[in-house]
Amino acid sequence: MNAANPVILERALSRPPKEADLPLRGDSVGNDRYTCAEYLKCEYHKVWHTVWNIGGVAYQMPEPGDYLTTELGIDSIIMVRQEDGSVKAFFNSCPHRGTRITEAEDGHVKEFSCPYHGWTFDRTGVVTSVPDEEDFAESPCGKARLKEMPCEERFGLIWYNFDPDASSLDDSLGETICRELESHRIEDMLRVLDMTAETRSNWKIITDNFNEAYHVKVLHPELIPYVAADYEDCQFDCFPNGHNRGWFPSFMPSVQYGSDVIGEPLKSMAAAWNVNSDDYVGRDTWQQLRVDIQAAKRESGEAQGYVHYSYRADYQLTDYVIYNLFPNNVITVGPDGVQLLRPRPHPTDPSQCLFDHWWLVNRVEGQAMTPSPAGGPDLPVADAPHEHIQYGEKTLGTTADQDLSIAEMQQKGLASAGYQGYWMPNQERRVQAFHEHLNDLMRD
Repeated sequence: MNAANPVILERALSRPPKEADLPLRGDSVGNDRYTCAEYLKCEYHKVWHTVWNIGGVAYQMPEPGDYLTTELGIDSIIMVRQEDGSVKAFFNSCPHRGTRITEAEDGHVKEFSCPYHGWTFDRTGVVTSVPDEEDFAESPCGKARLKEMPCEERFGLIWYNFDPDASSLDDSLGETICRELESHRIEDMLRVLDMTAETRSNWKIITDNFNEAYHVKVLHPELIPYVAADYEDCQFDCFPNGHNRGWFPSFMPSVQYGSDVIGEPLKSMAAAWNVNSDDYVGRDTWQQLRVDIQAAKRESGEAQGYVHYSYRADYQLTDYVIYNLFPNNVITVGPDGVQLLRPRPHPTDPSQCLFDHWWLVNRVEGQAMTPSPAGGPDLPVADAPHEHIQYGEKTLGTTADQDLSIAEMQQKGLASAGYQGYWMPNQERRVQAFHEHLNDLMRD
C-alpha cells in the first residue's frame, strides 16, 4: 500500500472471504514442548531464527539516527532509521568481544559507541573508530560491523528476521493477510497502551489460547453480551506458513446470552449510534441489529470524527478479526483500533515467558480519552510509555488477565504425570495446525 493507492476492501463485505480448509495430519502434541529446556534451546535455532518478528512501532523512530531496541529470548536487536528513510536491524553485540552496545529501549545517535572499549559504529553498523587502532594487525575500521539481519517496515510496524536468507514478509504472510491488514492503515494509529508482563507459563500456551475461541463462553463471560463467540456464528481460516484468522461478528450477543432483551454494554454501544436496542427483541433480530449499527456508522461516523469508517468494509465497522501470525504475533483488529497480544519466550526457562499487550487506536477529532480493550480503564489518547511488570502487579485488561491466569494453571497441568495429550474439537483446528507447522520446523 502507498498513500496514492491505499487498500480498500469491498464495502459490502459482511465477513472475510472463507478460505479452503488446509488438511491436517493429526500429530500428537507432547508436553515436552512446554516444559523441556532442551526443546526451548532447539526451538530458538529452528523456529525463532527463521521467522519474522515485530520489533516496534514505526512512528517512534521518524528521523535518521532514531533507534529502538527489542529482545527475543537471549538476543537483543537494535533497529535504526537510515538516511534514506529505511530501517536496518542489527544484533546488539559488539564485534570486538560481544558486549551489548546499548541497554536503552530507544534513543537517537549520530553514531553508536560500545560502553566497554569505546569502539564506534555508524548508523549502518560499520566500525568507524577504535582506540589504539595502530595496535591491530589489521584495523577493524571500515571492515568490522554489527551483524545485520533482514528488516522491513510494514503496517506501521518494524519487523526483523534472524535468517539472512529469509523470504520477504509479504511472501511469508501471503496476499490475503497483507491486504486485510493494509486496509486498517495501522500506520495512522497511535499506541496508547504498551505493557510487558513477566508470566509463569510457556509462550505456546498463550499462543494456543489465541488460536481458539472454544474457551470464550467459559473464561470470558463479559464478552457474551456483545460478541458472537459460538463456533457456528464465527469463521476460522488457516493459511500457509502456520498463520490463521478468526472472525467474530460483534455488536450482537452470542447464543449463550441468557435473555431475549439486549442489555449492557451493547445497549449503550447501540445508543451511541442512535440505534434503540429495545426494538430488537429475540435472537432472530440480533443479526439485523448488527447490520443497522453498521449502517448508522456508515451514515454518520465520518461527521462524528470517525474518519476511518469511510474506508472500512461493512464487517470492519462492527466485528473483530484475530490474525495469528506464526509463531506468536496475535493482531486483533476491531472497529476503532488494533491490539497486539504477544508472548515471547524466556531466554532459558520453558515455564516462563514475556507477554506484550499493545493497543493502537485511530485518532478521533475531539477525543482525549479512548476505551481500553477488554475491560480496562479508559486511556489517554497519547503515546504510551512502556510498562514492565510481573503478572498480577497491575491489570493488563480484564480479558488478558483471565487468559494469563488460566495459562499458569495449564502450565502446571502440562507438567503433570497425568497429562494425556490433546483431545480437541474441530473448532480448535487452528491449535492443531499451529503445532503441525511447529513440528515441521523442529524436524528440519
